[in-house]
Amino acid sequence: MSLLASLLGRQPVEGYVRGELGSYTYEARLTRGTVSYGLDPDSLYKGWSRLARLVIYQKLTGDPEGPTRKLASYDRGWHFGRQKHLALVRRVVRQLDRHCGGIA
Repeated sequence: MSLLASLLGRQPVEGYVRGELGSYTYEARLTRGTVSYGLDPDSLYKGWSRLARLVIYQKLTGDPEGPTRKLASYDRGWHFGRQKHLALVRRVVRQLDRHCGGIA
């Protein structure tokens, strides 16, 4: 089911989600229910949420299929990028929360 179809049906999205925010793209994995290893949307640390994985990329060219650079990676805990790209991570998490039926 596409993200748009899920939004129109107003059902919480689960599974893998891809999106864009300006010159950035992201991939996220949302679980059916909240899990203890999710990314807490308030603190942006490991906590209870449906967001189990988040990777944020920066587009290096104007081509949508062009090369990207990985800026931040969360998979049951932060691998890198939280501190350096905190404002961007917060914007992406807010967008996911709004468009995916809530993540907390």
